[in-house]
Amino acid sequence: MKNIFLLLGLIFLFSNCTQQPEADTNLLHLIPHKSAAILRVPNWESFKDNLKSNELANKIKPTGFAKTLENYASLLSKFNPENESYISFVALGENDYDIALFTEISKNVVSRDSTFIRSIKKTDYEGTTINTYLVDAIEVYYIISNEILIASTSKLILENTILQGNTGRDPIDSSLQKMIKTSDASHANLYIKGSYYKRLFKDVLSQYKFALREVPFEWAAIDLEIDNKKTQFTGVLTSDIENGHTLSLLNELETGNSQVAATTPVSSIGFSSLSIKDWEQYKINLAKKRAILLKDFKLPLEDFFQSVNEVGLIYTNNETLIFANSVDNQSSEKALAAYSSKRSEYREIPIYELTDSLAFNRPFSELLNPPVVHVYCKLDSYFIFSRSISAIEDLIANYQNGAVIKNSESYKQFQKKLSDESTLFYYGNVSAQKTFLENKVDKSEGKILAEINFENYPNAGIQFIQADNFTYVNAVISKFNIQNKKSQVSQIASVKLDNDLLDSPQLLENYRTKGKNILVQDISNTLYHIDSSGKIEWKKEIDGPILGKIQQVDLYKNGRLQYAFTTANRFYILASDGEIVKPFGQKFENTITQPLAVFDYDGSRNYRFVITQGATLQMLDNTATIVKGFDYHKTSNLLNAPQHLRSGTKDYILTQLEDGSLHILDRRGNNRITINQKFKFSGYPISIKNGNFIFYEADGTQISISESGKITTKKNKLRSGFLCDNLVSVEAALFENKLVINGQEKELELGIYKGLKVIRFEKKYYVVLTDSQTNKVYLFNTEGVLLPNFPVYGTSNADAGSLNSSAKMGLITKGESNSVIIYQIN
Repeated sequence: MKNIFLLLGLIFLFSNCTQQPEADTNLLHLIPHKSAAILRVPNWESFKDNLKSNELANKIKPTGFAKTLENYASLLSKFNPENESYISFVALGENDYDIALFTEISKNVVSRDSTFIRSIKKTDYEGTTINTYLVDAIEVYYIISNEILIASTSKLILENTILQGNTGRDPIDSSLQKMIKTSDASHANLYIKGSYYKRLFKDVLSQYKFALREVPFEWAAIDLEIDNKKTQFTGVLTSDIENGHTLSLLNELETGNSQVAATTPVSSIGFSSLSIKDWEQYKINLAKKRAILLKDFKLPLEDFFQSVNEVGLIYTNNETLIFANSVDNQSSEKALAAYSSKRSEYREIPIYELTDSLAFNRPFSELLNPPVVHVYCKLDSYFIFSRSISAIEDLIANYQNGAVIKNSESYKQFQKKLSDESTLFYYGNVSAQKTFLENKVDKSEGKILAEINFENYPNAGIQFIQADNFTYVNAVISKFNIQNKKSQVSQIASVKLDNDLLDSPQLLENYRTKGKNILVQDISNTLYHIDSSGKIEWKKEIDGPILGKIQQVDLYKNGRLQYAFTTANRFYILASDGEIVKPFGQKFENTITQPLAVFDYDGSRNYRFVITQGATLQMLDNTATIVKGFDYHKTSNLLNAPQHLRSGTKDYILTQLEDGSLHILDRRGNNRITINQKFKFSGYPISIKNGNFIFYEADGTQISISESGKITTKKNKLRSGFLCDNLVSVEAALFENKLVINGQEKELELGIYKGLKVIRFEKKYYVVLTDSQTNKVYLFNTEGVLLPNFPVYGTSNADAGSLNSSAKMGLITKGESNSVIIYQIN
C-alpha cells in the first residue's frame, strides 16, 4: 500500500509543473524511448499562474524534490512556449535524469535578451545548428527543426533527433501513443512508465524499500486537475498479465463499496481495500500471473474468501491489521473454525487464535502485501486479523467508541470527491503519511518535511476502477475547512502490565520529545515507564507503594528532568532511564506517612524536599543533606503533605493537621500567620487568591484567611463528599451530580464520580473526571461542554496532556485491571 501512496506523492510533485494538454503526434514521435516520466503542458504562462495559486503546491516548495524540479525548470527558463509542449525526464545513471522540451515554434519561443543571445555557442551536426548556453555551469542545448523547438540537457538526445529526421526512422512508443489517446485534452497530463516507477521513487525517497520487485503497470496516463481547494488526478493505467504487471490482477474484477473505514481507528496512517466479489475470477488472474495451472492452484482459506466481498489492510502507527467484510457470517465463521480456537475475550468480544499465519499473504502478497497474523475477532460482519492481541483490543475499543475514520467529518466530505465504488482503494491520513515519509528521506529533507503543515489537507486517496479492459485511476488530495472539524477520540494503545495496577497512571514531562511519558505502578510495586505510543521502556522494582503523585525536578539545572517520590520507607529520585540518582534512595528509620513535598522557593531549582513522618518534618536539599535553619515544631500528625505558596515576595509553608490545626509558616518553620481556630479539613490543598488563603472544609464550607489572620467563612452549594480542583484562573467542583466550572453549573447523569482535575493544554483549560459506576471518563471545556466523542471507557482517574510534540491531546486511564489505555484526541 505504502508504495502506492508514494505514487500519489510523485504524481503530486510532478503536477506542480503542469497545466493543460493536447495530443500532438508530430511531437510524440520525438519523445526519447528511455523517458521515465513525460509531462504535457498546454500553455506556459497559464501553467505558472496555476502553480502560484495552488496552496498545496506552495506548501511543498521547501522540499528538496520540489527544488530539484525548480532547478530543471530554470534550465529551460530561456524558452516561452505558447503552444502545447512535452517535457520528458530521460533516465541516465542511478540517480540522474536529462530533461528535454519539445514544442512548436511560436513568435517569442526563444528569449531575445541580448546578453543571452551573445552567450550562445553554435555548432553544426549533420547540417543542423546546435545552440549551446550555460545555466549555473550546466550546458543546455537546443535546435529548431521542421518548425519544432527541441531543448535538452543532453546533446545526445538532440543528435539522435537530428539523425532520426535525416534517416526517416520513427521511434514512436506505440503503448505510449495508445495512452495519450485516452487522455483528457482539457487538463494537463503526466505519463509514467511502469518500468521506471520504483527508480523514480528511490530518487525522491532514498530510504524506501520495496517489498516486491514487480513492475506494477505498463504506462500510467494521469489527467491533472488542480485548483486552490483540491488537487485531483484522474486517468488510465495499462497492464499486461503476460508481462507480470501487478495491476493486471484486477482484470475483470467487479467494483465494490469499501467498508474498511468503518473499522479503521481515526489515528491510523491509512487503509487499503480490494474488492473480491468474484473470488474465482481473482484466483484465475493470480494463477495466470504466477504461471500456475488453475487445476493445480490451491490456496488456504478459500471457503472463507468465497464468503467475503472485500479484503483490506488497516495501517496503525504500531501494526498492520487485516480486514475482511463477510457477506455470509455463518459461512465465514465455519470456514475459520477449522483453523482457529478461542484465545481470550475483550469487552465481550471473543478473540481467536489462527493456526495459519500466512493465510492472507499467499493470495494477496502482490496487491496488498499482508502481514503475518496470529489472532482475529469478529465485529458485526467484519473480521479483523492481527499479529498481536493488543492491536486487536485497540481496534475493538475504537470501534465500540465510534472513533473510526468513517465517522470523521473530513472523511465524510472527502468521500464526496471519490467514486462510489472501486476495485482497489488506498486511503491515507496525510499528516500520518508525512511522518512516515520523514523517515524515508535524508535527515535534512526530513526536517523540512516535518515543518510543513498539512492540517487543512487531512485526506488523500487513490482508487483503481477496473472496466472496459482498462484500469481507471481517481486520486484526490482534498482541502477541508479546519473550523468545521470536530474532535475524535481514538485509542492508540492498551498497555498490559505484568500485574494489576496499584494506582492511576500519570503523565510526566519527556524533556527529549517535549511530550509526555507515562508512569504507573503495579501491585507488585514495580514502576513502569511507558512512552507516548505505549511502549514499555523500563521497569523498576520499588520497595513499596508510591505515596501520592510522582514529581519532577531538575537537580543539575540542565533541563534533564528526574522523577522524585517517596514510599513508606525510602525517598527516591530516578533518572529518566530508571537509575537511582545517588545519594537518593536512602532508607528512613521512621515511617514516611505523606507524599513527598517539593519546594522551589524562587525558581532557582535549589530544591527543598520535605519528608513527612507523622507529626515530624525533615527538609533535605539537592544533595540529600538536611537543611539547617528549618525547625518545625511538631504537634499533631499531618493530614497531608505540606504546601509551599508564594504571595508577592513572601513565602508560606502550610500544614494541615489531623487535630484540625492549620500552621502558616515562613521558610524557617516559624509562624508567619498565627491561626487559633481549628477546622474540619476536606483533605484538598489550599490555594491563594488575591492575597487570601482559600480552602474548603469537609461539608463544603469555604474558608478564607487573609495575610493578617482574619478568617472569613462562606456557605455555598457544596456538600459533603464533594470534589474540587483549580488551576490558575479555572476552578472546578462537583457535588452530588452537579459540575460547577467557574461558577457555571451543569447537571450530569447520576453516577459515582472521582478524579476531578483541571488540566491545561495548548493555552486552553479542560476538566476531566471519571464515573466509576459506569467506567466512563468525561472531558469538558471551561464552558462545561462535553468534548465530542466523550465519554470514553476508563476505570480510574484520568490524566491528559500533549503525548508528543504535536498539537494533539492525549488522555490516559486504567482500562482492564492490568492495563493502561492511551487515547488520542484528534
